[in-house]
Amino acid sequence: MKLSEFELRRLKLPLVSPFRTSFGSQTERDVLVVKVTTPDAEGWAECSALEDPVYSPEYVQGAAEMMTRYLIPALRDAGDVRAETVGPTLAFIKGNRMAKAALETAILDAELKARGQSLGSYLGATKERVPAGVSVGIMNSIPELLDAVEKYLEQGYLRIKLKIEPGWDIEPVCALCGRSSVRISCSRSTPTPRTSWPTRRIWRGWTRSTCC
Repeated sequence: MKLSEFELRRLKLPLVSPFRTSFGSQTERDVLVVKVTTPDAEGWAECSALEDPVYSPEYVQGAAEMMTRYLIPALRDAGDVRAETVGPTLAFIKGNRMAKAALETAILDAELKARGQSLGSYLGATKERVPAGVSVGIMNSIPELLDAVEKYLEQGYLRIKLKIEPGWDIEPVCALCGRSSVRISCSRSTPTPRTSWPTRRIWRGWTRSTCC
């Protein structure tokens, strides 16, 4: 497939409410969107990199620079490119998986539109609807957390993932454990050792508490 044009767009998307994690509070998202044009269709994709390299090595400005200087020129030089060949074509560039994935997804989107195929059909989906979840940031109090979760449940979300930090870990998790309609996904946001926070603290809290 011939790639006629690449375009990168930076968007500032305001959040419905502030999203607080152990890294800080966020009120808007810096989003990098990729547009790929072919003779038959346009493809769009969003780069998953965050604004700053605090959660993963890649970040928005760095991903845009990587695409502009290295990845897009390599795809242009390759001539005939399909989504399945993007990976091998860009393999000589180490890492930068988010930037590569954004380009690959945009190209795939263009391919599927050109032949009138949905992404679900391409992936072999067997259902038209799937359960959706939401990530809930750190709140100022347990009542505020419970109120936010209740609103998400009313909107139809079936999974709740909590953001935690030292001092905001066992108590909020246990506050929701008694709600049978909530499935809580607890995971560490940083690669800390097993014996350090939050794994050890949460495990001790759960083993000595009956609420969970």
